[in-house]
Parts: sequence; structure tokens; C-alpha cells
Amino acid sequence: MSPEKMLVRTIGRRGIVVLLLIFLVQGREGYADPAQTPPAPSASSPSVTKAKNPPKKKALSRPSGRVSTHPSAKPSPAPSEGPAARPGVATAPHPTAAKPAAKKTRLEKHALSRNGADALDAYRHTWNPITGGPEFLPLADTLPEGEFNARMFFYSRFTEAQYTGSGGITSLPPGYYQTQLLLLGAMYFGLSTNDELLLLPSMISTFSSTNGVNLDGTGFNDFTFGIKHRWVIQDPDSWRPSISTPFLVTLPTTTWFGTPVAKGGLPPISVVPSTHFGSPAFTTGLFLRKNRKPFRFFGDFYYTFNVPNSGVVSGSSGKQLIQYGDLAQYRMGVEQVFNDKTGFGGILEFVGLSGLPFSIDGIAPTLHPTAFNLMAMQPTIEYNLTPRLMFSAGVLLPVFGNNEYLAVTPNFSLWYYWGAVDGKLMPR
Repeated sequence: MSPEKMLVRTIGRRGIVVLLLIFLVQGREGYADPAQTPPAPSASSPSVTKAKNPPKKKALSRPSGRVSTHPSAKPSPAPSEGPAARPGVATAPHPTAAKPAAKKTRLEKHALSRNGADALDAYRHTWNPITGGPEFLPLADTLPEGEFNARMFFYSRFTEAQYTGSGGITSLPPGYYQTQLLLLGAMYFGLSTNDELLLLPSMISTFSSTNGVNLDGTGFNDFTFGIKHRWVIQDPDSWRPSISTPFLVTLPTTTWFGTPVAKGGLPPISVVPSTHFGSPAFTTGLFLRKNRKPFRFFGDFYYTFNVPNSGVVSGSSGKQLIQYGDLAQYRMGVEQVFNDKTGFGGILEFVGLSGLPFSIDGIAPTLHPTAFNLMAMQPTIEYNLTPRLMFSAGVLLPVFGNNEYLAVTPNFSLWYYWGAVDGKLMPR
């Protein structure tokens, strides 16, 4: 082979090798490491304006947890942080961003117990200012255990006319008049969370005349005592009321002490419970109460059985067996407190008393008429004279009746609280 051909062949082999090396170097420079950010091109570089394929954003990302060692590399935000916010530009939360602290959600309320500690605590922390309260409706709620208070009622009954059997009104019989003044003490003591002792002593003065025979004097009225149990404590978040039942015993102290009262007659309709003078009696019933600022709602019902006894009734001579019909009493009231601090408020009270034509002992009533009804209504005002002495007053006005006397009953009461619970006076 000639020397020329040998040179050409040698150059061709070397050229191929050189071209191959150039190709490899070019390929290495064009490869983008996903862990690195390519250096920004110079402003004078033609690629600034002529580059047709700018680097893709995808090439700037890197797998979580890798750390770049390239001096120009900038740390990217952690996946949980989301993209960095630019000034003046609102950014939506990154789908993988950590959620803000969970908002406090209102736990589902569990129903309060009927009369347990949870129900009592909820009731004690609701609106319930101390006020004079209604004149004729004992309250369904009980005093705290160990707390004692007393209330003095002053009633006066002025007989003005009489109701006929059909509900009409006629004048009083010739030579008849009757005025009664009653001082009633109502003392309460909290035996337990839901039990209360009631003591109802009273004095009565009577000024009357029947068929020209006067009956005047003052003495002990029939004495009533008993216990009240609260079955349900009102729920502040619903219309569930407080519900309680009393069991009362009335002793015939008017007979024992010779108090001048008409045998078989009735004290003022306001008395709790209203029983026939001189007759032992047993009373039960139902009390309701609900506080709903600024109102309180009351409802009471009593059922009284008078034990038959011997005695002389008006218009008769000699003793006889006296069998009374049972008595039903029903009372309703609504109170609005205008000022919680002073206890200033107003109450509208409705009172009803019915003599039933039967008795639960099965013996027919011996008195005539055998049944009667009385209904009356009173506006009452109340005010706290001191932080512990409450006052209320009103006039009970007749509304309807039959077979009984029509009377107007002015009255007022003073209610004083003794004791406290943990140094704080607690209302019932």
C-alpha cells in the first residue's frame, strides 16, 4: 500500500475517534441533573432571546428528602408547606399542605338526668333571681340541703255577697256578715337535694254574725305540716319544668283550742291547703315551675280528703256526723321580673277551689249544698326590701262561683331567708 493511502486511513480512524469523543462530551453537557438547577444564562448569551426550549419546571423538582450540593441550588419548600406565596398574589392551599388546627366543635349535649347532680348543677347556674314570689302558689323547686327560710302571709277576707247555685250574685242573708284575718306562717327546710319539710302554722281572727248570733275571737287555725319531693328538675335548655308532689297532714287545732270559727266553714281561698275548719285532712297534689327569663311560670293542683267527724254546723242543733265532699284546688301564675337586683316584678295569679259532690271514702256528703266552686284572680307586685327580706302584695278579686260566699281578699307577705350554701344565699 502506498504511503498516501496509509495516511488517509490513519486520519480517518483518528477522526472517527475524535468525533466520537466530541459527541460524548456534548451529550454530558446537555444532560440535566434533576437534583440541580442549571445556571442562569448570561445576558449577552444569544440563548436568552433565541432559546426555543426553556427548561421545564418539572426539571426543577426533586424527590422529597434529597439535598442538593450544587452551589447555585435553592432549597425548595417542603411538600407540607405548599408553594411559596408571592406578595400581592393570593394562593390556594396546597393539596398536601398541613390542615390548620381543628376547630372546636360543639360536643353533642347529653340529656340531663331527671333530678341528679348534673341536672341540679345546670339549674343552679341559670337565671333565677330571689324575689317575693307569688302569694298563692308554693314552688315546685326545693331549698338546698340545710337551708331554712320562713314566709309570713297576712290575709284579710271581706265577705261582700253570695253566689247562687247557677253562678249569679245576690246580697247576703239578713243579719249575716263575716270578716276574717289570717296570719299564716310558712316555714321550709331543705332535707336533701330534692326533699323539703313544710310547716304551716297559722292564727285566725273571725268577726261574724249568723242569724243574729255573733262569733268573734282569735285563736290557732288548723295546723298543716308535710313533706315535698321533687321528681324532676327543670332543664334550662328546654321547656322541661320542675315537678314535685307534696303530702300534707292537717290537724284540727281549731277544735282542740276552741278557736271561734264556723264549724265546717272554709278559711280564705288563699290558704294552702284550704280545708274545712275543725276537720282532719290529708292532701296531695302536683307542683310545676319553669323559669324562662324574664318570666317564671307556675302551676299547682291539690286534692284534699277531709276525715268525717262529729260536730255542730251552722243552722243546726245538736251534734251530727259531718261528711265533707273532697276538695280540689287549682292554681296558675306567671311572674315577670323587671329588675333582677331589686327583685321588682309583677305576677298574675289565678286561684280556684271546688267542693266535690263525693268523697274517696265512698260516703255521700251530708252538708248541703253538696258541691261548690270559687274562682278568683290577683295581680301581685313584689320587691326586695333587703338582700334577705322579700315583699309581695296584691288583692284577690272574685271571678266566678256558685253555692258559696263572694269575698275580696287583700293580702301581703314577707319572706326572709336564713342560712346559705358555701356562704352564698341560694334561691329555691
